[in-house]
Amino acid sequence: MIVKKVELHNFRNYENLELSFDSSRNVFIGENAQGKTNLIEGIYLCAFARSFRTQNSANMIMLDRPRASVTVDLVSEDMDKSISVILDRTGKKMIKKDGKVIRKTAELLNNLVVMVFSPEDLRIIKDSPEKRRNFINKELSQIRPRYYECLRLYSEALRQKNSMLKDNLKNSKIDENMLDIYDLQLAKYGTEIVKYRRNFIRMLSERAAEIQKSISGGREDLEIRYLCSLSEENQYDALVAARDRDLYSGHSSLGPQRDDMEFLINGKDAKKYGSQGQHRTIALALKLAEIGIARDVIGENPVLLLDDVLSELDEERQTFLFQEIEDVQLFITTTDVNNRILKKMPKGNVYSVKSGTVFKNTLK
Repeated sequence: MIVKKVELHNFRNYENLELSFDSSRNVFIGENAQGKTNLIEGIYLCAFARSFRTQNSANMIMLDRPRASVTVDLVSEDMDKSISVILDRTGKKMIKKDGKVIRKTAELLNNLVVMVFSPEDLRIIKDSPEKRRNFINKELSQIRPRYYECLRLYSEALRQKNSMLKDNLKNSKIDENMLDIYDLQLAKYGTEIVKYRRNFIRMLSERAAEIQKSISGGREDLEIRYLCSLSEENQYDALVAARDRDLYSGHSSLGPQRDDMEFLINGKDAKKYGSQGQHRTIALALKLAEIGIARDVIGENPVLLLDDVLSELDEERQTFLFQEIEDVQLFITTTDVNNRILKKMPKGNVYSVKSGTVFKNTLK
């Protein structure tokens, strides 16, 4: 999968920009707040129909402009594709694929598969369970659109059930029949979600373990475990059994919304006993493992967006990152870059970014 070109109109600090890319490496260098991350945010937007930086789409529109648009031209499965997202200040979005309007986000997923690696990802081990669930949901939704649909339907049923449980705390009146309907829906979609997650984390653990061992010179064995509050079997019965507790607390206590991941290095909990260097190596191993999983599922490499992550990694890890993903198109934003790393890039473009203006120099 290769992104050939992006067009930005009134997007962040870009009034009008049309930029073509190298199929291998694209490095954007500039000071902070100049527009580097805005470029890869635009690419991400055309993959997910949302930003990885803000929940408010109006924030992506240039000040005093009514709307913004991003168009990405790409090659996938040897076919040219064009994806456009148009934003307006009311919060509405229009998504187009090859000029035709797409009504559902699920129809967009899997057309442009991108993965973002940012400094926040380096903290995934120490972060909250919610951040780790978001990691699973984001990556799985791209490569398994059915997972995205199950997650959407599950979330809606959970929202309605929790609203009913919360209201019950105020007036002590509950519709048992409706509660039963919500639990049936949660069990149905929750069962699928757990199956997808369990399989994904199994593959993630196998691939990441190999990478961790390679980075650590064979010294570290990595294992990733899925911690789920409900198994695939008899989810409905478990939800019914927890009903009194849920009525007392005012929220649903079981389900995929409570799940987590555990990382073990040589059998020990990395969150408690791992060093900062080990945490960063695990995060790097996870990202590289994701690439391999996506390639197996969709039959081609995804696009990798590295947002200001180089400064967080030492030279050894930077070198490993560049060497391990040489067959993947890379977009890299950074305030600076080690010249020794650039010399290991026989192909690619280096761009200077300043105040929303982009200058390109092709590597020799």
